Amino acid sequence: MKLFPKLALTVSSLLIGTTACLSLSFYLAERRAIRAEADQERHVLLQNLVHITQESLLTNDDLLLVKYTRWLRKWDPSLVSASVVSPQGEVLAHSEPSLIGKSVSLAAPAIDQGRAEVLVLTQPVHLGNRWVATASAGFSEKQFEEIVQDRLRELQKRLGPIAAGAVAVGLMISFLLALSWTRPVGSLAQAAGRIGQGKYDLDLSVTSHRKDELGFLSKAFQAMAEQLQQLDQLKDDFVSAVTHELRSPLGAIESYLNLIQEELRDGISPSTWQTYVGRLRINTQRLTHFVNDLLDVAALERGKVNLEKRSVNLAILIQDVAVLFAAKISERKLSLTTVIPDKPVPEVWADPDKIRQVLVNLVSNAIKFTPDQGAIEIGLQNFHQNKRVCVYVKDSGLGIPEDSQAKIFNKFEQVRSARQNVKGPKGTGLGLSICRALIELNGGTISVESRPGEGSRFYFELPQGELV
Repeated sequence: MKLFPKLALTVSSLLIGTTACLSLSFYLAERRAIRAEADQERHVLLQNLVHITQESLLTNDDLLLVKYTRWLRKWDPSLVSASVVSPQGEVLAHSEPSLIGKSVSLAAPAIDQGRAEVLVLTQPVHLGNRWVATASAGFSEKQFEEIVQDRLRELQKRLGPIAAGAVAVGLMISFLLALSWTRPVGSLAQAAGRIGQGKYDLDLSVTSHRKDELGFLSKAFQAMAEQLQQLDQLKDDFVSAVTHELRSPLGAIESYLNLIQEELRDGISPSTWQTYVGRLRINTQRLTHFVNDLLDVAALERGKVNLEKRSVNLAILIQDVAVLFAAKISERKLSLTTVIPDKPVPEVWADPDKIRQVLVNLVSNAIKFTPDQGAIEIGLQNFHQNKRVCVYVKDSGLGIPEDSQAKIFNKFEQVRSARQNVKGPKGTGLGLSICRALIELNGGTISVESRPGEGSRFYFELPQGELV
């Protein structure tokens, strides 16, 4: 059975059962109240007879008592007989006027007639402390039950439509409730099927506005689909980048090897040999750099990176990296400036090779994303307040949109707009992820400040050591 009919039947059954229990409880309570009320009416009738007897005896108005006793049977159909008897046994008043004035022994047969079905209630009548008479009222149990049943039937007539209306409204609510629960589940099931087919453009706006758990689930499902879409796009970008990073150097290596093989027959001059070997070395280094990035990411994720920490002079490290990229800077016609404070800067306690790798990666990115004739600056500054040393790499390149700045340190994440404007190898989006992991392993933090068209400033901070 599907969820909707199962849920609708369950809620409807619970609702009908609850309504039936409540209706039955109310009916039983009302039945007890009706019976108690009818019984109370009999006692009230006897009390009224006692009060009328007292008033009649006080005023010596025998006619009032006689008339009242006679009218009692008209007021209460279940009354069989009513009488007032003096202490001497004389009937002072009776619902049968013919028995008035007779002794109680003669009136007894009328009262005792059908006693098995008659309830006789008696109460003495006092004037002050003096017993002056006894009031009696006999009621037919059969007629009493008929009166009670008539009232119960009236109650059933009122209660029946109310219960039926409540059940009908409840059934409608239960079906609407079941539909409101199952429709989002059906939408999520369809969305899951689309995701299984690789279609991530989901529209869950109908359910995501809900404030309950299904609404939260829809929002989480929508976020999951968006993340899967991003991961799928990252996978495609990664495959494309890997293909390019492997195909380009491998194709170049193969081409130069073919040239060497063809020219070996005629002899190759030393300068040509040097050119070919240089090209082979450059492409081999590209492959090595790419493979090392993949290995670094895998090692960082497994926590297998070993640090060899010692005191590091960041000023010297910056100068070394600047010298390393001097040729590339000149080739691209860029300007590279190093900013080192005149006053002593504390050393940091870190792994120099890992910090060097971070600097090389940041400067390499700056060169890649800075147009010709641009400027790059590598600087060092000390924060005395928080005892940290900051190294930054600033460029006059394309800049990074604000919505991308928080994501560029993720694996395989690249700024698409900048990537489209870069010539040559695009990279795999692993460099900044590796930089962040290495800086954090050394107890530091890394961040970026950038505006599109105004360049970027990447900087990392490390805990300082002693002054040098």
